[in-house]
Amino acid sequence: MTEPVGDDALAAAGSAVAEGEPGRVAPAEAPPADAVVDESVRLRLLAWRQRLDAAGLACSAVALHGESGQAGLPFAPELGEGLARVWSQLLARVSPDQPVALERCQLPVDVRAGAAHLVMAARISYGQAQTAVVGLCLPPPHTERTVQAMLLALASLQWSLAEHHQAGLLRIARLMDVLGHVSSQEGAHAAAQEWVNRSAVWGRELAEAETGGTAALSLALFDVRQGRPRWWVGSDTAWAQKAAPLVLEATEQASRAVASLAEVQGAGWWALPVLAQGQATAVLVVHGEARALSDPLRQVLHSSLMLAEPLLREWRKAERPLWQHAWDSLAHAARQLGPKGQHGHLRWKLGAVALCAAAVLLLAVPFDERVTAPLAIEGQTRQLVTAPFEGFVAQARARPGERVRQGQVLLDMETRELKVEQAKYSSDREQAAGKLRQAMAEHDAPAVAQASALVQQAQAQLSLVENKLARAQVLAPLDGLVVSGDWTQQIGAPLETGKQLFEIAAVDQYRVVLHVADHDIARVKSGQPGELRLAGLPQQSFPFVVSLVTATASVQEGSNGFRVEARWQGAAPVLSPGMQGVGKVSVGQANLLTIWTRSSLDWLRMKWWTWWW
Repeated sequence: MTEPVGDDALAAAGSAVAEGEPGRVAPAEAPPADAVVDESVRLRLLAWRQRLDAAGLACSAVALHGESGQAGLPFAPELGEGLARVWSQLLARVSPDQPVALERCQLPVDVRAGAAHLVMAARISYGQAQTAVVGLCLPPPHTERTVQAMLLALASLQWSLAEHHQAGLLRIARLMDVLGHVSSQEGAHAAAQEWVNRSAVWGRELAEAETGGTAALSLALFDVRQGRPRWWVGSDTAWAQKAAPLVLEATEQASRAVASLAEVQGAGWWALPVLAQGQATAVLVVHGEARALSDPLRQVLHSSLMLAEPLLREWRKAERPLWQHAWDSLAHAARQLGPKGQHGHLRWKLGAVALCAAAVLLLAVPFDERVTAPLAIEGQTRQLVTAPFEGFVAQARARPGERVRQGQVLLDMETRELKVEQAKYSSDREQAAGKLRQAMAEHDAPAVAQASALVQQAQAQLSLVENKLARAQVLAPLDGLVVSGDWTQQIGAPLETGKQLFEIAAVDQYRVVLHVADHDIARVKSGQPGELRLAGLPQQSFPFVVSLVTATASVQEGSNGFRVEARWQGAAPVLSPGMQGVGKVSVGQANLLTIWTRSSLDWLRMKWWTWWW
């Protein structure tokens, strides 16, 4: 005969883990009252409880606590706070080492005075690493056989939950398979057709499983534009006649769903709208037998549509022509700028004001347009010093950068050979003079004439050598600065007559020489003002005026340009010829957009003319 479960046995079974054993878990909080499981799990729990009642196993209430992150199903609040407190204590005591915990609890609904319910918490596992704690509130009397029967009955609940979990995994895998086929299509219309066809096949399979026979089911997906649904794709059809009765009826159901922004269900019809930011973007219309439109079918189609529709929507937006993209963007901006703009319209309005201000600044406000060109400083007066005759360098007395005075020796030429020639021609002249005197003493007229010619020839050659000796020292022709000509490392180098030795620039006056690119030279005129900055004085700007635009072209740093001369305005700083910098010539006024795009437009015009004309 079965004996009732005593208090000692309940205490031993219910508090084995709580007596300081290793691995004890921290006390768990009771699940909140609003944390509920999905409807299918709740129905499975109710069906399991009904099977318990049918088997003669009394159970006052059932609770479920998901340990793997799932929501829970607590005990009903009307059973009292004492049951909730006991349930929380049992959850703290249940662990993998102690999967079952028992505790008595007095409920306000107890029929027998002084009787207490037995609350049992049992840990079960199902699926892949999915665990849960099932709570049972058992009315008296309590026997060991009752507890054992409940533990055995938990196996059927465990199998039911595992079956539900496995079905959920299979549904997720099927959804991923459908999305994979949808995303592999080449266009939005083909992707939508693929989705609706595969969803229809899946729906028929579910409907046939529910009804046990063949089920007719058709799907139609509508695209919503400006609040009006338009037929997009239908299952098992590539094209639908808009005047067909089924199409008109489906359109009506879609319009009702768009108007109500909620599901619409009628005799053999079910319409599900997709909402984005409070507006319908698409509607799925399902047509079939009423018994085929079951809850599992609607859940599957709802999940599949919510996953696929955003992809299809963005895909279709991306396929719009460029002009429609621009028009939609302008329309969106206009809505944001209107008096009824959405949240954040103030930023749009501020942006529009800033854009208008930038447009006025770019198009309406004139600015000085300037042509930029590299420049160099040259002396106003420049003079070249050349070799007076052929010879060799004996000594260099000046280098570039040195200031010299007029008449200062710049270079000495070799004179040893000239002095030898001077001595030779002097000796020849003395000999010829002696012959002349002898012929005159002898009154020999022919000899006199011949000797006189020899004297003149020797004198001419001597004068030429002495002239070279007088010019053997190269002198500075004016006061100034040696700009070029470094012969200190070329002692003994041969020189040709007229070879440039030095360039000397006057230091009292300077001029600015700009290298203006050929695409800007047409806008540069004499008399235009400008500013320059030198590399040696980058912190100061100096004014100048264009004085001469020459036709002399040259290439500098790979850019063809023309020589433009300018004169200083005002006092010039301490300068040296050869200093370089950058000059900007004011060529007129224009708006900023023209200034910034002129060079690019000129290049495009040239390329256009080159390629097409």
